Amino acid sequence: MAKARWQNWSGWVTASPKTVLAPRSEEELAGLVRKGGAPLRAAGAGHSFTPVAQTEGTLFSLGKMSGVERVDRQAARAWIKAGTSIRKLGPLLHEQGLGLINQGDIDAQSIAGAVGTGTHGTGAGLHSVSGAVTGFRLVTASGDVLTCSEHENAELFQAGRVSFGLFGIMSAIEMQCRPAYVLEETGGRMALDDLFANIGRLQGESRHFEFFWFPYADEAYVKLLNETDAAPLPKERVAEGEEAPSDAPFRAACELSIHFPSKRGALQKLMAGAGRPLDLAAPRRGRAHWSHDAFPSDRTVRFNEMEYAVPAENGPDCVREVGHFMRKAGYNFLFPLEFRFVKGDDIWLSPFEGMDCATIAVHQYFKQPYAGLFKEVEQIFRRYGGRPHGGKLHTRTADELRTLYPRYDDFVKLRREVDPKGRFLTPYLKTLFR
Repeated sequence: MAKARWQNWSGWVTASPKTVLAPRSEEELAGLVRKGGAPLRAAGAGHSFTPVAQTEGTLFSLGKMSGVERVDRQAARAWIKAGTSIRKLGPLLHEQGLGLINQGDIDAQSIAGAVGTGTHGTGAGLHSVSGAVTGFRLVTASGDVLTCSEHENAELFQAGRVSFGLFGIMSAIEMQCRPAYVLEETGGRMALDDLFANIGRLQGESRHFEFFWFPYADEAYVKLLNETDAAPLPKERVAEGEEAPSDAPFRAACELSIHFPSKRGALQKLMAGAGRPLDLAAPRRGRAHWSHDAFPSDRTVRFNEMEYAVPAENGPDCVREVGHFMRKAGYNFLFPLEFRFVKGDDIWLSPFEGMDCATIAVHQYFKQPYAGLFKEVEQIFRRYGGRPHGGKLHTRTADELRTLYPRYDDFVKLRREVDPKGRFLTPYLKTLFR
């Protein structure tokens, strides 16, 4: 019998697991883990660009373990089954009068995948998705189920919120939420000089601030989200698995740049000039949606990505250097840089451990090679003290991670104690966390 074939969202990471299993319950998952052939890995929506889910052993799909288990409305907390997609989670929480405190602009990920890799949105005063976790249940290599929180298995809780599935498979996660709220989206084009001159104001006056910069252009698109009392409007979304019609021009530009790389600069300037300018002196009203509709964008043009977190105060200088390098280096690329702020946390292997950060993401169209471009940009991130997002492409070694994360050795020691036979270790993960 031929092995099953799995690939991640971009298509660049593939695997041929001997066994693919789709448990329906925590009890079934525990039994299958106990008997499964190593390496044991769980795959969510495949939105990690590193091979964290790649295995020749047993691959678990948790899509059938979906939904909200229970809600404490007074504490605004919810226990969520690990396979629940963030897209489905928003309406489920909304029915209970709740919303996530923060999330990213892609909501296809499973909640366990987002937590386990340190996925984040933007907001200088807001943590990553992992930072809102108040507890989780973990199926260990022995098939035991452990409940982890600040008060129970506390060390495993501290380390396990960003752990890439190395301690076991999360079966359910408790999230700190908040009462449902409405966000108004505003923004527009800004000249780069004006943007960097006002970046402190934009960050300080907005709950969520980010910008997208095509390096060949002298303008960037600024996106702002702020709470509002305005009545929320319904938001039409592209069905899961379908392509967004609004992405068709960008997809066409990506294809054109493959065959005519000399056009990349003109194409970037053209795309950067779309939309209205942002006038800070005369702000205009925007679109208001419930938070779970306001955060995501239907981004269906596939790509590969590298993202680094640098100290927040270094962010503006770092992104300018990255952009100027990309303009001059001669690589063929079309995607914009994405810049966000994230509040520091205390999670052992979180990129934001111990420091407030700015994150800078570099993308490459999925049909184009990325290694050369990413490797050279990574040298800039290194100089700024950057830490890599664990679910996105990087070339850091175990020794380098040890210098970046004060609790790295504690993490590896705990991993060995929880999984002494290394049943959750793949060849890739062994190079980083053995």
